[in-house]
Order: sequence, then C-alpha cells, then structure tokens
Amino acid sequence: MMVRSGLTLIVMAGILSGCSGVGSVASPSSVVPQTKKSSGISFNFQTVDDPASPTNRVNGIDLLGDIVGTIGNGNAGSPYVSYISQPPYTTFQNETYAGAKGTVATSISSVAGQTIVAGWVNNPPQLPGVWAFVQINGLWTIFRDRKGGKGPNSVTEILGVNDAGFAVGYFINSTGNQIPVVITIPTEKFIALKPPPPFTNAEATGINNFGDITGWEQRASGTVGFFEQAGKYYTFSYPGAASTYALGINSQDQIVGYYVDSSNAKHGFVLTGPKGGGGQSWQSVDETNGAQGTAIAGINDKDSICGYYVDANGAQHGFIATAN
Repeated sequence: MMVRSGLTLIVMAGILSGCSGVGSVASPSSVVPQTKKSSGISFNFQTVDDPASPTNRVNGIDLLGDIVGTIGNGNAGSPYVSYISQPPYTTFQNETYAGAKGTVATSISSVAGQTIVAGWVNNPPQLPGVWAFVQINGLWTIFRDRKGGKGPNSVTEILGVNDAGFAVGYFINSTGNQIPVVITIPTEKFIALKPPPPFTNAEATGINNFGDITGWEQRASGTVGFFEQAGKYYTFSYPGAASTYALGINSQDQIVGYYVDSSNAKHGFVLTGPKGGGGQSWQSVDETNGAQGTAIAGINDKDSICGYYVDANGAQHGFIATAN
C-alpha cells in the first residue's frame, strides 16, 4: 500500500537495468570467511549535533557529503525528528513528515540533480503503525509491505537506498519476526531476502550502486552480518565479538556497522572483503570521545563514515569522519 503526496517517482532506467544482485536473491548460500584485523583507514572525526536536542545521531551520508540524521530518543516527550545537513554541518534542514509522531531519515542519495531521502515514519495521520517513506526532491511517499500486517502492529522500515532507486529494509510478519526485503521504489515491489538459516530476525540495512546488499541476522548463538551479491550470501562476524551488526555499504563493498565485545561494549567497524579469503580485513573504529560506545551507520564511496557515539556522561552525539 502506498500513499502519495503529489509525488511521481523519478529513476534512471539505464542504471536500474545495470544493477546486479537485486533480481536474483532467492538462492542463498553461506560461506564462513577468514578473518584478520588491520590498522586500516585513518579518520578525522567531527561531532555533528543539532543544538535542539541532547540525543543525536547521523544515519546516512552520500557522495557529496550531505547527511541525514535524527534528534530525540523516540519517547513521547522526545519524538524522533530528522534533518538534512551539508558541509560544514552547521545548519539543519527539518525533514519531518507532517502530522506523524516521529520521522527517522536513515539514508540519502544524490545523483543527477535528484536527492532521495528514505527512512520511516511512526503513525502518520490516520495511518497507524510504522510506514516506510521515500522523499524525492522534497516530495514524500509513504508505503508498507502488505505482508507486514495492518493497523498499529504494522511495521515497514527502509534502512538503505542507492542512486538507482532501490532500497532495503525489513517488515515484521504476522508472527512478530523481522523479514529483510529489497524494494524497487518506482514499481513499489518488495522482494523478501533469504539470508542463510537458521535465524529468527534479520534486517537488510545497506545497498550499493551495484545492487550488493548487507544486513544482519539474529541467531541463537548471537547476531552476525551478511553480504549478498548476485544471489549468493556470505556471513561474517568481527573476530571474537559476541554480536556483529552490519549497517552500511559502499560501492567498493566496504561494510560498516558495530560489534559488541565480550564486555558488552559497542565499537564501530569497517570490513573490507566481505566474501572472505585472504583479502578480508577488519578495522575497529572508536570515536575519540566515545567512552561508552561507537556505532558507524553509513559509508560513502570516498570512505567518509557517519554514525554516533556515547560520551563519558552518557550523552549521545552524531559524527562524521573523513578519511585521511
């Protein structure tokens, strides 16, 4: 089901036909990759906080360095409010769906003069539940996967979008499980992904311009990341971690997210070579002031990353970091 606000979706058909992986997602296979740690990329960090809130996070970054983020903690007294910001990140353009009880912009793409922002909204007017949204050049569309139920229990979220008009995310099915999906935005088509079993919940969180997808799946032994390319799946875990959450991917198939160590501390990571073998390496990334945890939510094709950290006082801050 889709609700439009005067929006005609615009996508470049040539790029759509050139994407790989999205149309052939029904034949999963699992590969356990080899792992090694690396010093990796050197980053320059910049805190990005909207002064209107003590709770901040940056959720997505495009090739131009434009970002989307949220303020608030999602409670009734501090609902999620989203924004777009451009370098040097001193002004914040409100990105709130009118009348909704919360808006979370998770991803941004800018190509050929077209800016796509995607995410989810909580209880838009007269539409109970959580609905995915796409905003193209300021025009909004909200929609949901029909398999995700109806009413207040309906949940569909977009967590990643690419330049070609494909998005990824998840819906919650009738038994309460999270099912990862890839979405063709112009045709409103949802395809369920099938990462390697067994898992109870899974989310697709990032898609690059070649149609390669990343996400995570929850197993009895802990949460692991997955990478899908041309219908084949690979799973991965940060070495020694209790859980690994993949949250973003760029066109070089570098994957970012966070892992939880044996002490229950949260650290960001950059993974190169998600298919394993000798080319795979891991980099642990902690924001300098992230005494109580760091998470990386996105990475662009220039190796700029974004996310959030929690300082020694328990305050949550957004950040971007550029590669040296």
